[in-house]
Amino acid sequence: MTRARKRRNALLLALAVVPLLALLTALLPGGDDEEDGEEAPRAQEALSTGKEKVPGAEVTVLDALVKVIGPARGSDDVERFLARAPVERKVAQLFAIGFSGQDREAPILSNLRRRDWGGLVLQDVNYVSATQMKGFIAGLRANARLGRDVPPLIAAAQEGGDRSAFGDLPPGSQGSVGGKGAAGVGREAAAAGKALRALGVTMTLAPSADVAAEGGPFEKRAFGVDEEFVAKATRAAVQGYVKAKVIPAVGSFPGAGASSQDPDIGPGPVGLSLDELRERDIRPFRAVAGLAPVVRMSNAIYAAFDGVTPATVLPQAVRLLRSLGFRGVVMTANLVGTTGVTGGTVPQAALAALKAGVDLIYIPGSADDQEEAYQAVLSAVRTGRISPARLDGSLRRVLELKRSYGKLPG
Repeated sequence: MTRARKRRNALLLALAVVPLLALLTALLPGGDDEEDGEEAPRAQEALSTGKEKVPGAEVTVLDALVKVIGPARGSDDVERFLARAPVERKVAQLFAIGFSGQDREAPILSNLRRRDWGGLVLQDVNYVSATQMKGFIAGLRANARLGRDVPPLIAAAQEGGDRSAFGDLPPGSQGSVGGKGAAGVGREAAAAGKALRALGVTMTLAPSADVAAEGGPFEKRAFGVDEEFVAKATRAAVQGYVKAKVIPAVGSFPGAGASSQDPDIGPGPVGLSLDELRERDIRPFRAVAGLAPVVRMSNAIYAAFDGVTPATVLPQAVRLLRSLGFRGVVMTANLVGTTGVTGGTVPQAALAALKAGVDLIYIPGSADDQEEAYQAVLSAVRTGRISPARLDGSLRRVLELKRSYGKLPG
């Protein structure tokens, strides 16, 4: 059967099920959870009208079906990997790691032959020049292939200015680029994406969608202090990167621009209420919820939640992001930074993030932390503390992300 016929048959089946689901939705009792109680009438209305309006996205009948019958099955190659891969490979795919080294003596090269890490994040410690980096990335890919893995995402911490791994490459600092208007932001992102792609980089930890506060720590790191402009600029940046075929990982939800300090270097409290967050800091994320392939969580702590737990390990924060209509990969903040707030260990933070609903775990720094976090997650899966369905749900999103950017499972 051709793919076109399969898609047509799937659509016809879904549409045929709509009346039955509408009936079931009317008959089934609502849940005890307050959010579920609000969701049921909206899904029911969507089934009858064909679409519903939610902040930042238009939800169709098929979206309403997903709420009732669960997420759609992935592509055939992804499903084959999920069915056949040992749990050790599956767990490793949920990790994006930083590392030291700049050449073929770097320990990461031998590490890749035994561990199928989902992503590799390049930082300024890895960079000498564009020529050196291109050769280094080629070496990373070659060693990954020796491990017969799913090719890793090759990411760069390239937000702009002094927040970039490759200081002599675009983009400029977001504060300066924002002065060029949204169109200028889009052009800068496209240029940055083209430069990164030429090196072999497939993902960038950019742009920042944070709305700056005047005099705050994000004033020069953000596109601006006006939430409407930041929303337009963030959308333009995401479009620029996508056009260049580089994955943008937008940060840092639900917005850290009002924090008292950079949350990755110490506790960064945000004193806004949930309504204030929705009105101001969340607006740029709403603007890209249906477009961004990856969103990174924040290490800030929020008065809108419990005031002590970083958003990156907080289930309420992840649910809030999903409520915007975002269906891509949710990535943690720097989990080494998380432990500076929680006082716990990196393995504890990794487990907490997965339980909160995050898909991709980012750990720069020491190989020991990375290995211990991997073993902690692996043990949690083997003992049932993390269910196979939970593991496969996140892994499916990570693999589909790779598939959409030309990185198919092996």
